[in-house]
Amino acid sequence: MVDVRIRRAGADDALVVAALHLQFARELGMQSEPGYLDRFAEFWLAERPDRPTWIAECRSEHAGVLATRRIRPLPLPGRPDASWLYLNTHFVAPDHRQRGVGQALTESLLTWARSSDVAWIRVNATGASARAFYGRFGFASPDRLMEIDLRERP
Repeated sequence: MVDVRIRRAGADDALVVAALHLQFARELGMQSEPGYLDRFAEFWLAERPDRPTWIAECRSEHAGVLATRRIRPLPLPGRPDASWLYLNTHFVAPDHRQRGVGQALTESLLTWARSSDVAWIRVNATGASARAFYGRFGFASPDRLMEIDLRERP
């Protein structure tokens, strides 16, 4: 693993987080649009307390980003307050892949989550390589996870 620095993104990092998300979107075949970086940064800043995000830096470059969405259920009597995370973006820039950046981002997330009120983390790991990657950290496929896609009408 090369020298990688992982840090939790702060308010001053909004445009960096936006730029890394744009790189990720371009890799997925999406195009940028006018004002995207500012729109993303504004949205992310407004929701930052519930969007824990980490930035990877390697050789003075932004090497990757890991972004989550924190879900906080309403309190119930007798149930401890706990939240859970949906890991929605895990991106490593092409020039920094196969160097331990993704692993370092994931380890930082897990370290932080274990020291907070996070009870579990979910990720939609599509593909065998993604499932193998997350499996190395202890992620497993839950057998009771269900969803409905409201875009598909009967």
